[in-house]
Amino acid sequence: MKEYQFQFTKGKDVALVLIACFICFITIIYIGVKLGIDKSLLIVIEIALMFFVFRLLKKKAVSNCTAKLNGSSVDFEFQNNSKIINFRDLISFKAYYGKNGPILYLKTNDENFKISANNNFCKTDDFCRFCVDTIAQLDNYKKTGKTDLIHEGSIFATKAMLYFLIATTLIYLVAFFFETKALRIAIGIAGGLYFGIMWTRYFFETNKKT
Repeated sequence: MKEYQFQFTKGKDVALVLIACFICFITIIYIGVKLGIDKSLLIVIEIALMFFVFRLLKKKAVSNCTAKLNGSSVDFEFQNNSKIINFRDLISFKAYYGKNGPILYLKTNDENFKISANNNFCKTDDFCRFCVDTIAQLDNYKKTGKTDLIHEGSIFATKAMLYFLIATTLIYLVAFFFETKALRIAIGIAGGLYFGIMWTRYFFETNKKT
């Protein structure tokens, strides 16, 4: 059994912090306009206060967890409760490493358990390491025992992503052929690089073994 300690975030707590920051932003603008503060000075005040408020509130969205992983289960010990997920009860699993941090999904007949760490609010290295080890342990469990267990791909492996890529690629091609020569060069380089990365990621994810 291996033990991990990491920070994680809850979606509702992150949303509350962002809403609080937005309200603060609107309030600062309102007060600044009422007091007749110079626009340039008001922008500086807004940036400084928003940075301070975000740094102050973001701790509210961060929680700590201790997880214990072995060959047949994972045990989560949160600050106020604990949870054990047995691999034999799982239907599917996946880890998604997005721009805002890693997310782990463990699905059973009764629950679609999700835990994530937003890199704008907390350190994600420890949680990312836990996700990698958990996925490796589950892949091994799938090979040696529960062969019907599904290792799902990321969002890039879904049909919705395929339809999105087809539609946006067609729009890109139409824009490319109908623009001026100068714009074609810019569109060709930027768009070609973007769609090259997106399609490569899609084929990589869809060709993973489940």
